[in-house]
Amino acid sequence: MKTSFLLIFVLILSHNNFAQKKIGVVLSGGGASALAHVGVLKALEEHNIPIDYITGSSAGALVGSLYACGYSPEEIEIFILSEDFLIMSKGNLRSENRLLIREPSPNSGTIGFSLAKDSIVRKSIPLNVVTPTLLDFEMLKILGLTSASLEHDFDRLFVPFRCVASDVYGKNSVVFSNGNLNEVVRASMTYPLYVNPIKIDGVIYFDGGMYNNFPSDVMCDAFTPDFLIGSNVSSNMQLPDERDMFGVLRSMMTTPTSYDLPCADGLVINAITDIGVFEFERAEEAIQTGYQKALQHIDSLKIYISRRVDKNELNKKRKAFRSSLIPLNVSSVRATDRDNKDVVFAKRSLMRKKKNEVLDADVFEKRYFRLNATPSLWYMYPNLTLKKDSSYHLDLRVNRSKEFTIDVGGHFSSRPVNTGYLGIGFQNLGKSAYTLSAESYFGKFYGSIKTDFEIDLPTTLPISITGYYTMNRWDFFRSFATFFEDVRPSFLVQFEMYGGVAAKLAFRNNSYSEIDFRVFGLEDDYYQIEDFTNIDTADFTRFEGNSFAYKLKQNTLNRKQFSSSGSAFEFTARYVNGYENSYPGSTSLLKDTISKSHSWLALSTEFQIFPIDKKIFHLGVNGKAVWSTQTLFANYTASLLSSPSFDLIPDSKTFFLPEFRSPQFMGAGLNFIFSFSSKFELRFDSYLYQPILLLSKLQNVSYTYAEPIKDAELITSGSFIFHSLVGPIRATLNYFPKQNEPLSFQVSYGYIIFNDRAIR
Repeated sequence: MKTSFLLIFVLILSHNNFAQKKIGVVLSGGGASALAHVGVLKALEEHNIPIDYITGSSAGALVGSLYACGYSPEEIEIFILSEDFLIMSKGNLRSENRLLIREPSPNSGTIGFSLAKDSIVRKSIPLNVVTPTLLDFEMLKILGLTSASLEHDFDRLFVPFRCVASDVYGKNSVVFSNGNLNEVVRASMTYPLYVNPIKIDGVIYFDGGMYNNFPSDVMCDAFTPDFLIGSNVSSNMQLPDERDMFGVLRSMMTTPTSYDLPCADGLVINAITDIGVFEFERAEEAIQTGYQKALQHIDSLKIYISRRVDKNELNKKRKAFRSSLIPLNVSSVRATDRDNKDVVFAKRSLMRKKKNEVLDADVFEKRYFRLNATPSLWYMYPNLTLKKDSSYHLDLRVNRSKEFTIDVGGHFSSRPVNTGYLGIGFQNLGKSAYTLSAESYFGKFYGSIKTDFEIDLPTTLPISITGYYTMNRWDFFRSFATFFEDVRPSFLVQFEMYGGVAAKLAFRNNSYSEIDFRVFGLEDDYYQIEDFTNIDTADFTRFEGNSFAYKLKQNTLNRKQFSSSGSAFEFTARYVNGYENSYPGSTSLLKDTISKSHSWLALSTEFQIFPIDKKIFHLGVNGKAVWSTQTLFANYTASLLSSPSFDLIPDSKTFFLPEFRSPQFMGAGLNFIFSFSSKFELRFDSYLYQPILLLSKLQNVSYTYAEPIKDAELITSGSFIFHSLVGPIRATLNYFPKQNEPLSFQVSYGYIIFNDRAIR
């Protein structure tokens, strides 16, 4: 009897011990394919299998840390499959996180690079393809806030957690059990030469998978679980071909990893796929693969793990855990550079100097991305510390941009309007941020020189002040030639010089207001007849004066030209005051010099929206309208040249089209865009232009009112465009009515973007 009772007691005790087994989950690295771990976790929870500890490396560290912070597999899946996550993975920003006021003015540059003044070559070679600013910020809000609320102790997370990163200087794997959770996970995810590295306590860390891609040993040492579940999407690389440079480099940088479970009973779920390291657009496929692979092992796991965790109870505990975290309210900021010196501009851009501000999550995010948009600031990394008053202190590590910038590009076409572009700049960050730049366009058709000096003030409301000087020259010649036909002599040359001061103020990230004052001098050389000879002299008009303008601009378009999504709006009110001198040439109808003063008010607006913005098809609506009280100049051509033009089709800027010039007009059209991929597009643009005033070509030049519809003009364009990494390559057929050859075909590369005109 005693023996029987003892046996029953031992069986009950062993059953209880078996039922109370502690379960550890190990997640491997593997880039985008490691998102399969989300599916594995999802399957485990659906079958009520408990998870007591979790460790991860690289992308496995990201998934594991989110789970450890109390996010369910379903919530992690929603995050991973969101458009935001795809934007983060590519190193881009959401449109609302851009700051238009600090974006450079559109130019024809297609290739740009930066140089450091203290080491032109060694420190100017980029170490990353993407800069994950948005990912860093979202990790701060989720991971950083959670660890700061728990005094940076990873054992106090919803699920105790460990991750690894690689100290490439010390050539060893480092285990993190405390600290800023966002920071250590970011270090573990830093894939060499793709994402820029960060320092933790003075040590540069890279991807945890370099030295330990499956941290099962870390699980055993830190938690001593009774049973291990491994989720693996990787394997040790094969011996590379000696001609494979990247393969050889990878083999030099990595150490083979053991994918075994060393310290306890366990099971490894292998969810290996053909998904590339950076193919995050295939995230759903990875998650589904992990889910299906885990389901295949569920019955085996249930044999070894008898303890169950009710999913509803688990979610209640998650909700209670996350609600216990202290909300994000930032009450103090310190911004330092790599030498640990204060960066006053960064601090003052986030928090006002003389007010005891407390920034809630929305205000903090707005100001954070405004600061991030500063051209002279390359990168910043944020960390949070909980203060005694239950608010947070922000520690911001700031990296300045390389001082010198160079941009090259232009527009190169089968038509004779080729134009090269070169831009150079110098930028610096101190108490204020400033940029000094110079640009040059050069070609027979268009040439320009522009210099400006811009200061961004250290204020929470972005303000910039710019002084500038510009010279532009357009040389129109009568030729719609395709490829190598000789062009005819110039019949119209426009030259302008202007300089001034502009101040910009941004109340919203995607828009700004600007006031501008400039002094200008315009010169036009032109013939008023088509059949001029070499001995004829051109008419000459000079107009000098000043103008004051107010501009309101909004822009979220995805490209600086040939956009397919986003929106843009621009309104300008300009007052012009000046004095004209027109000198007749040998072909002029008038023989006397004419001098007269002019002043007028001009209002103009331009917009573009995409009401249909799908993956394959985009429909845009684009329009422009101008109303001006502009007075007549000495003759028909001079008046025409001073008038605004309707030029929404980019190639129309390279033609002189009298029928699309008027002091008052409106025009709008549709953009039909078919996207075969992210790079290839077929585009059709069609616009209807309706003048309000028509300029009569009579000896006594005058304006007449246009008749609706009857005097309207249709302008269309069709293009096949390849959006390469270094600018658009396209084949285009344009239709311009009332020309001797209305159809114009061209093959071209680059952007048709010029410096701003002085007033017209």
